[in-house]
Amino acid sequence: MNYKLIDRILALGNLISQARLAYIEADANLQVSSWNQGARDLFGYTEDDTMGCFLNELIPIRKNKLINCKQTQFLTCSQVNQNGQEVQCDIFYAPIMNTKGEKLGVAVLAKDISARLKDKANLKQQEQYLQDTFGFAPIGIYHVNMEGNIILANPEYAWMLGYESAKAVAEQISDFAVQTFFDKEKADEFMFGVYEAEEVVRFRCRLKRKDNSFVWALCYAKATHDESGRMDGFNGFSIDISETVRAEQALKKLNEKFKMLSVMDGLTQIPNRRRFDEYLESEWKRHSRDKVQLSVILSDIDFFKLYNDNYGHQAGDDCLQKVARAIQDSAHRSSDLAARYGGEEFVLVLPSTDKDGAMAVAEKVRKNVMNLEIAHEKSKVNGHITLSLGVATMVPGNDNSAQDLVALADQALYEAKDNGRNQSISKSIH
Repeated sequence: MNYKLIDRILALGNLISQARLAYIEADANLQVSSWNQGARDLFGYTEDDTMGCFLNELIPIRKNKLINCKQTQFLTCSQVNQNGQEVQCDIFYAPIMNTKGEKLGVAVLAKDISARLKDKANLKQQEQYLQDTFGFAPIGIYHVNMEGNIILANPEYAWMLGYESAKAVAEQISDFAVQTFFDKEKADEFMFGVYEAEEVVRFRCRLKRKDNSFVWALCYAKATHDESGRMDGFNGFSIDISETVRAEQALKKLNEKFKMLSVMDGLTQIPNRRRFDEYLESEWKRHSRDKVQLSVILSDIDFFKLYNDNYGHQAGDDCLQKVARAIQDSAHRSSDLAARYGGEEFVLVLPSTDKDGAMAVAEKVRKNVMNLEIAHEKSKVNGHITLSLGVATMVPGNDNSAQDLVALADQALYEAKDNGRNQSISKSIH
């Protein structure tokens, strides 16, 4: 007895059983002589049901195919088994030959592939879904290799960059950092994030279009790795936020305009009292640190009520506007501030200016307003509009305040009025 052959047959039978394969044997007349558990699970017949039955009546292979079988054959087929279940299966069938080459019967090996085909169909469906998503996604999607070549892109990314197709992006962009970023420093920052941190989260930048214009985008990137774990490139995502950026910029300009309006006098179009207070406080603190002199000039249009009563309020408004421009034009330094203090009163802040310098500016303002030659027949000092001015100078410190400086200028102004108007009076504290 050949025990080695028996062991091999037993081992083969065990493997077939473990693999849940159907194994069937039939004699030369195609009557079943062997039917294992795998065959029962696949075709739904028990071994007792099949003994002596013809093989072609139990499995989906025609009789003539089995009779004429001279070598191993294969087919994939679908059938409804004895239990009413539709199954897909791979079937191998081959002749059983003796040592003399005589055909003794047919052997069949079959496997249920229903689950595999279902998985394959699901996979195909998922692949189609991903392909559809990739193709129609409203965000740019792309993959870049380690050489900086875009090897894959979707239509949205091509549209963002101004290329005619995703294929054109892959064909024409061979240096990702140089060709897709409008700003070099942003390109360096982005690539550092990808290659060092292996990810970029919410990166806002300008992307370069094919015609060298740009589009604002919010970008994301994530490194990819090959089977060995080595980085082989990165996947990127870009969202066009140009409209958002334009809206932000418009809002910023609007806010700046509102801010400007909030510190501008509506009538004279020079800074208002609020702006004067803010600026004086800021300059007071700075001069206090630097221990240098700060000057303020308060001015008042002489007998302005009589002007309004005589010429009317519209003429009064025109007069205020002309006087405001003359005062503003007299302050030449960018650090000087001219503002409307209230009514017919105006004020100037003169940083780093001593008593003599401030007095010179005051006299310049007074003369410039006189040179306007705005008729004022009710004035008691001149036939034209004139100003009285009070000049105050201090070195800011802990023992005084910005309000003290304004109060000192106010005292000087009243003294100028008491002395006959149309003049400048100066006071200072050292």
